[in-house]
Amino acid sequence: MTPAEREESLAYPDAVHELAQLVPRGAVLSYGDVAELLGSGSARQSGKAMGAAPEGTPWWRILRSDGTITGALMAEASGHWAAEELASPGRRIDMNRKRWKPDPAQWERIDALRAALGNPKMSEADDQL
Repeated sequence: MTPAEREESLAYPDAVHELAQLVPRGAVLSYGDVAELLGSGSARQSGKAMGAAPEGTPWWRILRSDGTITGALMAEASGHWAAEELASPGRRIDMNRKRWKPDPAQWERIDALRAALGNPKMSEADDQL
């Protein structure tokens, strides 16, 4: 199956996981940001999708809107956060400073994910992150 064929039938959780893969080292998004960028779903749906993320997905970069993560994941996330200089272990992340700002190539990929979910293109000017 080609990437284009696969994206035509992309399920919401798969789009969430692919978007998480785009977030670079040292940057984060909230669950709500993910839903906004994809043009569908909600923070709760994004969080549920991240709970079932495949191995290799940088789940520690997708957080609650207050810059925290569930307590059950905090110990493991803290190691990643320290390595990426996101926050000191046990602290919350400053979402205003660390929120990911996609570059033009990443916007193209986001738009492809949106289209695969049946949502219209979103430009950087439309982004309210």
